[in-house]
Formats: sequence, C-alpha cells, structure tokens
Amino acid sequence: MPQARSSGSKSSSSTKRTSAKKSTGAKRTTARKSTSARKSTSARSGASRATASRSNGATTGDPRLEAVAQRVRKLNERIIDESKSAGEATLTAYEKALKAIASSLERGPGKSDVEWISALATTQAKWIRDVTTAWTSAARDVLK
Repeated sequence: MPQARSSGSKSSSSTKRTSAKKSTGAKRTTARKSTSARKSTSARSGASRATASRSNGATTGDPRLEAVAQRVRKLNERIIDESKSAGEATLTAYEKALKAIASSLERGPGKSDVEWISALATTQAKWIRDVTTAWTSAARDVLK
C-alpha cells in the first residue's frame, strides 16, 4: 500500500515555523538593541545634564558647596605657603653648603705654594660663590 507523505509535509511545515521563529527572534534582538541604544543615549544626556546642574549649583551659591570650596581654597593656600617656606629653607641650606665648599677650596688648595693651583682654587671658589648667589636669588624670585 502506498504511504502518504504526511511526514514530509510535517518536516517542511516545521522548517517554516523554525525559520519564522528565527526571523522573529532577529527582529526582537534588533528591537532590544535599539531600545538599549536609546536608553544608553538617554543615560548619557541625563548624566551631562546632572553634571551641568552640579556645576551651575556651585556658581549659584549652594551654601554647602561654597563652604567646601572655601575650605579647599584655604587648604591650597596653606600648602602653597608651606611649600614656599620649605623651598626657602632648602635654598638657604644649599647656598650655605656651596659657600662652605668654596671656603674650603680657598683654605686648602688656595693656600698652596704652587701659584697655578692657588689661582685655580681661588677662581673656582669665586665661580662657585657667583653661580650660587645668582641661582639662589633667581630661585627666590620665583618663590615670591
């Protein structure tokens, strides 16, 4: 007896359903992506609005922000003043050390009986003093 081909029709109809599901799934995925993209863009613009409102809040006179800003300014001024004081102390110590080296050059080799050694040591000591004075005064001007 000949058999009906109902199984063949089932497979073709199930294939149609599967491909229909796949195409619907692709549409849904695309829809989800576009929705996610819209949400992401919306979140970014919302964040920029929040940042703008925060920056505007600081200039409009929010008392808490103004108080924090004032404390930060005072702290920055103290840091700058202390840094200048430390820089001045470092310059003074550096200047003293280099001038002590220059003095030791004059006392040691500068007292030599060999004339060229004495002249060289004295000239080097003078050069060290001059450069030290010029460099530290320029650095002090920058610190002011």
